[in-house]
Amino acid sequence: MTHPNYNKKDFLFPDSISSMACYHAKIDTDGIVKLTIHDCKGSIQLWNDLNNPEQIQEMINKLRVLGTAALDFADFIEENYIN
Repeated sequence: MTHPNYNKKDFLFPDSISSMACYHAKIDTDGIVKLTIHDCKGSIQLWNDLNNPEQIQEMINKLRVLGTAALDFADFIEENYIN
């Protein structure tokens, strides 16, 4: 199976002078999908193989849960720390 390439990366807060944080989301032509998040202290990587239907759904679930968690956390900080 041929997989379309996906390759997006960006800084999370490019104007910051106190930290560096970025992400790299990619799908290679072999079907390996990775989301890597880096900052000055370390990195994490979510990885799956899109040649396996179970792993396709697993990656979708990981990304949706992570997205929801990040938005919920941002909302909490905004509600409790911004006057």
